[in-house]
Amino acid sequence: MTTYVLVHGAWHGGWCWKKLVPFLKATGADVFTPTLTGMGERSHLNRHLNPSDITLDMHVEDIVQVLEYEGLKDVVLVGHAYAGMVITGVAEVCPERISHMVYVNGVTPSDGESMVDQLLPVRGPEFTAWVQDQIDNGDGFLPAPSSADEIQRRWGINNPNDQAWTLANVCPQPATAMASPVHMGNPEAVHIPKSFVGGGESGFDSVAERAMNSGWGVYPVASGHDTMITHSDELAQILISISKQLPK
Repeated sequence: MTTYVLVHGAWHGGWCWKKLVPFLKATGADVFTPTLTGMGERSHLNRHLNPSDITLDMHVEDIVQVLEYEGLKDVVLVGHAYAGMVITGVAEVCPERISHMVYVNGVTPSDGESMVDQLLPVRGPEFTAWVQDQIDNGDGFLPAPSSADEIQRRWGINNPNDQAWTLANVCPQPATAMASPVHMGNPEAVHIPKSFVGGGESGFDSVAERAMNSGWGVYPVASGHDTMITHSDELAQILISISKQLPK
């Protein structure tokens, strides 16, 4: 039986995997969709935490704690977008618990890089400059999209019902987490098999190419950024296919 841990990206929460989870559970899999500190149903913590304390390291620890307290092993660890940073960090801490890592339109950092470092090639100079300005001059959080049009433009969600659902659930993104570097160097993490699932975003073509050149599995999907919302069934079939290739 496969165990999946699905980690959401910036502005999202564990809720964003809701359409995907039934497909995986139908195979008998265990599925965990934790929400990172300060986001989703855990955004209430922002009233009690200093925004500068919500770092990438904290989000890495969020997921490490799930793996350890749930006693999870042989995990297919999936990260969307910003969560590429998170799952990369998790693999450095407990590689022995992970059987495969899947980056869904996820960034693939090198040691010492932050999410901001990843933005320019995948999101372009205008968005990158906006994020950096919010980090430098904002209130500690990056504002969430505030309209269906913005949801469609940024994340490729075209269905009105999906737009409304997403708009109702997105939340501000802790800014310090976007500027925090990932710490790499555990040789065991290097040997974990990895795959990249890419939508139709031109900015992620370079990420897919780098993944392919590194010997990763690469699975194209004709979606926008939020593949788990717009193409949940197709993404589920890819994840199931990956799990079937794992050593038993």
